[in-house]
Amino acid sequence: MAPLLPLAPGHENTTLALITLFLVFGFYGLIFPFLLVIPPILFLGLCGHLFFFRDPNREINRDSQLIIAPADGKVYELDALKGIIRIRMSLFNVHVTRNPVSGNVTAIDIQEGKHWPFLSFIRKGTNENTRQIIQIENSNGKFFVVQIVGILARRCTCYFSVNDQIQQSDRLGMIYYGSEVDLHFPPEKFYILVKIKDKMIAGQTPIARLKD
Repeated sequence: MAPLLPLAPGHENTTLALITLFLVFGFYGLIFPFLLVIPPILFLGLCGHLFFFRDPNREINRDSQLIIAPADGKVYELDALKGIIRIRMSLFNVHVTRNPVSGNVTAIDIQEGKHWPFLSFIRKGTNENTRQIIQIENSNGKFFVVQIVGILARRCTCYFSVNDQIQQSDRLGMIYYGSEVDLHFPPEKFYILVKIKDKMIAGQTPIARLKD
């Protein structure tokens, strides 16, 4: 049975710790009233934790003719000639990323950089921020999922290792807080299906289709 509040892997212990502290301070607050200021703070922290690290189960989209959105958010930039789609995420998006295509993970590279905020008039985040580049290969060529951290995010994770076989739309990893996910694909083989400001749903929204 699926959990009531599915969370991204690795955050169950923090959830249990927050719930335990909430109950403990709530109980002792009945004995020592000055402790009653703590449970509301813990409750707000728990709600924020559950909201941000949520990982809802989805009806995934698998089609070898398509590239599927790797992240929730809105399309920020397109380049059909270079084969690039950039998706900006907000604090309110699900931050679990998903595989845009099926294939083999051939490289995972972390490039340290800055932590610029992602604002419409600042491009430094896209160009200079810390990023994790995941290279996927299949019969259609090489694909790169680039997880770029923002001003609040300090890290991103990938659930796979080099040489792993992955399936389209399965969970790929997680990127923390407001961030950006870029997708690079072979431009000569695919045409783009989306436009600027379109809303993306990771694992479901088709963003490019294989040319005839």
